[in-house]
Amino acid sequence: MCSIFSRILDGQVIVGRNFDWIQLGDNLHFVPPTRLYGLTTYGLFLIEQFGSDRPLEGMNSQGLFMGMTGIHADNFSPRKHNDYPIRLDEFGAMRFVLERAATTPQAVAILDQAEIVPHGVEPYVRLQYFIVDRHGEFCVIAGQEQTVLKRLDAIPFAAITNFPLSLRDNVVCDRFATLQRALPSVIHVKEVMALVETVSTELTVYSCLYSLTQQTVSVCVERDFQSILNFSLDQEMAQGYGFYNFGQLKLMSPDRKDRFKDAQYEVQRGFA
Repeated sequence: MCSIFSRILDGQVIVGRNFDWIQLGDNLHFVPPTRLYGLTTYGLFLIEQFGSDRPLEGMNSQGLFMGMTGIHADNFSPRKHNDYPIRLDEFGAMRFVLERAATTPQAVAILDQAEIVPHGVEPYVRLQYFIVDRHGEFCVIAGQEQTVLKRLDAIPFAAITNFPLSLRDNVVCDRFATLQRALPSVIHVKEVMALVETVSTELTVYSCLYSLTQQTVSVCVERDFQSILNFSLDQEMAQGYGFYNFGQLKLMSPDRKDRFKDAQYEVQRGFA
């Protein structure tokens, strides 16, 4: 299942991520700032399966990351029914926050004002949010449960998989145990994708490595860790709105670049 972790390496706040799910395929969006209800939003990088308004995760131009992992509904403590001024879908809440918040405290303040509506995709899975900014301040929110705001320069790392952190002493999760054991010994950014691969599973749809400091993201589709694509948020947004689906990303991977360079006959036969 899914995993997200973050720590400071080589002076950068990095985020490693695997998204595991029962179906393949995703879309990447690079969304420049736009005027929304009279205010200018932040530029966005989003990954989604259910529409760009319901992302699975994203990073904005202020260096804020927000992503989700699924937890079983039996382990999820719903928020109390208050008179919230805002009502948001569980997935949609992530785009709403990333459009408006520059830091983790600002993101938490927005969520504190929102009623989070169950997503309806899978009735036995609810969403746990992992939020971290370019200053290394992070928070984990799972319904009513919320960790205190902490900084990565005060602790070695932060990580979640598919259970609320309040249950960490009562569950057995090989991926979480691996992250706890391995992350303190990781000292360079180049080692991080290897750890992402280690905690991937046969259900991994995609894997990512973010640098919130440098505003970059590396994407690996379906555990093809030999074909990693790198994107710069600033460079992509300078070209306007950008969209890539996973079929396109597979064709863009370096090992496929010259597939037909010396294969004129195959091209003439219609790629047979």
